[in-house]
Amino acid sequence: MSHALVLEALSAAADQSMMLLFLVLVLLLVAVTEIGFRLGRRAYRRRQADEAAKSGIGFAVGGILGLLAFLLGITLSIAESRHDERRAVVLNEANASGTAWLRAGVIGGEQGERIQGLLAAYTEVRIQVYRDIRTREDGVRLDAETARLQGEMWGIATAVARANPSPISGLMLSALNEMFDLSMTQRRYFTERVPQHILRLLLWTSLIAVGAMGYHFGVGGSRQLVMSTLLLMLWSSSIVLIVDINRPRQGSVTISHAPLEWTLQGFGPRR
Repeated sequence: MSHALVLEALSAAADQSMMLLFLVLVLLLVAVTEIGFRLGRRAYRRRQADEAAKSGIGFAVGGILGLLAFLLGITLSIAESRHDERRAVVLNEANASGTAWLRAGVIGGEQGERIQGLLAAYTEVRIQVYRDIRTREDGVRLDAETARLQGEMWGIATAVARANPSPISGLMLSALNEMFDLSMTQRRYFTERVPQHILRLLLWTSLIAVGAMGYHFGVGGSRQLVMSTLLLMLWSSSIVLIVDINRPRQGSVTISHAPLEWTLQGFGPRR
């Protein structure tokens, strides 16, 4: 089975569901363990492995598994940091929207009310960005709507600032600018993943490690079926968790948009 074929199969399984990915990973690791076991049995079929040989093989396998555990921890840490960044940007964007709403109220008049109405519509669109994007087409449509509302609000705010330059209008522009910047930050964080080369290294190190483990079992003449199966299931669960966190739009580990909903509720009834 080639490198590209394995990655393609795992990616297709992840697109369907995380449970399917888990089952595919478990079956793949079990198959590699069995191959390693048979190679170990074949290598020592005609002669009995002495304790020195078993100890040497066990030492090497322990080192490989230790390296794999370290790599798994590093990868999970990277995925979790990406998750925390996505959560933080939701809160920051909600706070920026609330600040812009309050400053539009200070401006007052027809322009202030228009900006507040556009801010309410904008916040609803931003909620959809976090909640409803599942395909590329969804993202393109909502990004276009985000840009349109940003342009309308900026046009009104700059007109107010030109007609009546004041600290209040300057603060309004500053609040809108921060809010717009955070929408771009959100796009970056939601498209930023654990680097592919790290995920590939994790996958192939896992295959080599469980193959070596199976070889060690083969040398000893016992599959250790229960313990090895438990280990492979736990290992597969950890990899699936990393992949799940790495897919904030498709996976079950999603980002709550509640702060934006709370901000929208604070705007009061729509006019």
